[in-house]
Amino acid sequence: MRSKKILYPLFLIAFAFSCESDLTSANYAGGAGQGGSMTRFSIVGTYMYVVNNSTIQVFDISQQAFTAIHSESVGFGMETVFASGEYLYLGASDAMYIYSIADREHPEFIFRYSHIRSCDPVVVQGNRAYVTLRSGNRCNAGTNALEILDITNPYSPFLVKNYPMNTPHGLAIEDNLLFICEGNSGLKLFDVSNEQELKLLHTISDIDAYDVIVRNGIATVTGEDGVFQYQFNTSGSELILLSTIPVSRVEI
Repeated sequence: MRSKKILYPLFLIAFAFSCESDLTSANYAGGAGQGGSMTRFSIVGTYMYVVNNSTIQVFDISQQAFTAIHSESVGFGMETVFASGEYLYLGASDAMYIYSIADREHPEFIFRYSHIRSCDPVVVQGNRAYVTLRSGNRCNAGTNALEILDITNPYSPFLVKNYPMNTPHGLAIEDNLLFICEGNSGLKLFDVSNEQELKLLHTISDIDAYDVIVRNGIATVTGEDGVFQYQFNTSGSELILLSTIPVSRVEI
């Protein structure tokens, strides 16, 4: 039996479309749709990229419809996708994959960054990729950690720093603030301005945190008990609960 956590990515997809209602008017340089780091889709301009276990499916959404235009075979164990600039970053159970989308309709393999077998969501800002590795039944033995990668050269990314974590799930970054969901351990907010020595700013331990989206000073967090919105300032000194949407504990 699958738990209701399958509902969380669906909520985040709905959230992404509500945030990006003008996607159909975007050109190729348009902003990416904003889903959570645990989602299997990403939007760039008028294209949507959806990953399943072994493929990237490309859809044209320019006409307010989903038109499948290409399917690209990739490795196995694909879990998440994040778009940044001209690249897709795919989190898999054993690696992070980088694909070029210079040709929006035909993703092209660039690099595979291997790691120990763990669940693997990834977010990107500038020339840094932030990857959480999590152990668990579905992810096999694995490890629990945050890895910061230098992706200045997408053909040769390398590890900058590894930080042990508890049970990291989804994550999001805005400027120097990195949000990490740690399941039953709650939500953590870090200052990453010094990547060699992250500074923990806040821990919210009274929620189960699964995934997070940050947008314009608002962090939207999904967890077993519902959806939570927090307001934060640019320094990260304030993290204030704004609203809670309870979710019934329904098994699917």
